[in-house]
Formats: sequence, structure tokens, C-alpha cells
Amino acid sequence: MYLVTGADGFIGSHLCERLNSYVAYDEPFETDKLEKQLELPKAVFHLGAISSTAERNTQELARLNILSSCELLEWCVKHAIPFVYASSASVYGLGNNGFSEDAPLTPINYYAISKASFDMFALQKLKDNPDAKIFGLRYFNVYGSNEGHKGDMASPVHKFTNQATTTGEIKVFEGSENYVRDFISVEDVVDITLAAKDFKESGIYNVGTGDPRSFLDVARIISDHTGAKIIEIPFPDHLKGKYQAFTKSNNTKLLEMCDHTFLTLEEGIARYIDGLERE
Repeated sequence: MYLVTGADGFIGSHLCERLNSYVAYDEPFETDKLEKQLELPKAVFHLGAISSTAERNTQELARLNILSSCELLEWCVKHAIPFVYASSASVYGLGNNGFSEDAPLTPINYYAISKASFDMFALQKLKDNPDAKIFGLRYFNVYGSNEGHKGDMASPVHKFTNQATTTGEIKVFEGSENYVRDFISVEDVVDITLAAKDFKESGIYNVGTGDPRSFLDVARIISDHTGAKIIEIPFPDHLKGKYQAFTKSNNTKLLEMCDHTFLTLEEGIARYIDGLERE
């Protein structure tokens, strides 16, 4: 049996489809009661969190993304349970220091600060408990099915596909060819998340393809599948200076732990659209 937080979320729902036996466990976390009610799990997959990069309520971010995470972390260390948790590539900020796991972190919003803060707690806990099994996964730009509930936080793949199928048009910001991100299919993310519980070395790992593509590339691939017209719109003033222009996962450390072949952007989008057509 596995324990999963955020089981109803985007990545969590896909993960649970792959697990033979799991218990969904969400806030409020009361680990003292939990261990009286259930057998100890084989591993904990902690995916539940406030995931909006626009969230400004620092108390809620600290309570859910840091304090609740710390409670689960402490419980897993106490019982020697592998603890796999969702971090985020947002901790790298604008990427001026690169995208290797040991790069200085420069988060540019409250959400990213909360993720960077918990990463620091997890790393310090590992220093104090070298035998603990703690695996932080810095997800890059994940896309795939089950994103509808994310609203404005959904991936460009979801947004562009929705626009294409409902209006016949895809709206991209001017200069979108210059905004390049590491887009990764949720299928790849789940594969790596499941594998992480058995990594030989605890620590923090990037989870991206290492092959960044532009927003315009995404739009063109979706246009090829749907016949939708691509239209440029002005870049919003409120995003200027706060929008990552480039992300690229450094996978050196990850690929030392697992041998994984990633879907290309073309393959991932094709699978996504095919799935929508079968619904």
C-alpha cells in the first residue's frame, strides 16, 4: 500500500491510475492518528500543495506547502518510509544560475519560495539522517490530460488545444518563439515519480526532458493536428520581467538513477490530442 497526497490533482490522478494499492491522504495531516488507522505504507508520494504561481497568501502557502510537508517528512524519516515529494523548477527563477540541482536558487514568486524553502528543509534533514530515503522531484513544465481544473495555471499545451478545438484559433504572445521551456509529458513524470522511491541515492532531482521548445513550437504542433490558425496577441504588461524566458532540465543526476527515454513534444502532444478525441 502507498500513501498519496494530491490524489485528485493533475499528476496525482495519473499516478494513482498506475498504483495497485494506495490510500489518498490530504490535509489536515495528523500523522499520529494515521499510523493508528493504517499499516505503514511502502512509500509516500507527496504531491498535494498549493500549486498556483500567482498565490499571494503567504500564511496558506507556509501552512500547506511547508508545515504540512514537514509533518509528513518527519513521520517518514521516523518510520524509515521512502518519501517522494513534488518540488518545482520554479525554484530556479529566471534561470540565471543554470538548472543543475546544486545551482543557487532564485525564486521569483511566493509559490516558488515555498518550494525552495521545503527543499532546504529536506536537504538538511538528509544531512542529519544520512540513511533517510527522501527524494525531491523538481518538475519542469508538465502537460497532459486531467488539467482542466487548473484554470489559468494549466499548461500551454492544454490551453492551446482547448482554444484550437473550441474557436479554431490559437492565441500566442508576440515573440513566443523566444520563450523556450522544458515541456514534459505527465506520462514521463509519473514513470520517474514511481521510480524515484527506489533511487539508490536520496536527494533532489530535476524532472524534465532536457530538450526545451518554444511556445510557438507548441502552437504549431497543435495547429498541425487541428488545423487551427495561430494568432499573435500583445505580451501582457503584468507578466513582463516575471516570465521565465528559458528553462532546460539538467538531467545528469537523474539519468544516473534511472534509464528513461522521454517522449518528444510531438509524440506527447499527439498522444494527448488522440486521448481527447477518444473521450
